[in-house]
Amino acid sequence: MLTLTSSRRLLIAAGLALSGWSLAPAAQASADPTSFIEEVSSKAITEMAPAAQETDKQRAAKLKPLLEQYFDMPSIARYMLGAYWRKATPEEQSEFTAVLTDFLALAYGKRFATYTGHQMDIGRVRDEGDGRSVVFSTVKLPSGDPARVDWTVEQADGSYKIADVKVEGLSLADTHRQEFASVISKHGGSVSALIDVLKQKVR
Repeated sequence: MLTLTSSRRLLIAAGLALSGWSLAPAAQASADPTSFIEEVSSKAITEMAPAAQETDKQRAAKLKPLLEQYFDMPSIARYMLGAYWRKATPEEQSEFTAVLTDFLALAYGKRFATYTGHQMDIGRVRDEGDGRSVVFSTVKLPSGDPARVDWTVEQADGSYKIADVKVEGLSLADTHRQEFASVISKHGGSVSALIDVLKQKVR
């Protein structure tokens, strides 16, 4: 069975963190990774409040185009499939990327059911070279406890894309990669079987 993570605290923090890019201005307008994350985070406090009155499908419909615009979904899909990506047909690769976007939009959209705004403090930035940086931040949970959220941001062709989000040191991309590998393994190495499971999740 697919799950986002076994930790409820991680789920809440991830949902609040991912809301940071909601309804953001064009990524190309950001001068640096810090400005990019600050811009997208500031929008969440006011723009995501109505999500509490929306259905899961409505929230997913709002999040999906933002995932496509601000996250490097093709690269994320390739990473999450791991070695199975090379074994998948071009059609399966394309279909997986599309259904993965739907799955993530629905899964994280559910985190906004009780969303009333959040506080995010941006910290230092670590330049990892080749256009990749990590922006360190802290998100205040509804309980009042802080959660560390690290954003991996990549620059290409003058714009920024989010490649991964780590909450309390746990990579969301790695979490899903392990889950997906388990599902594929249980189905004899079939990527098509994973695609079918994800399609069932988003129906």
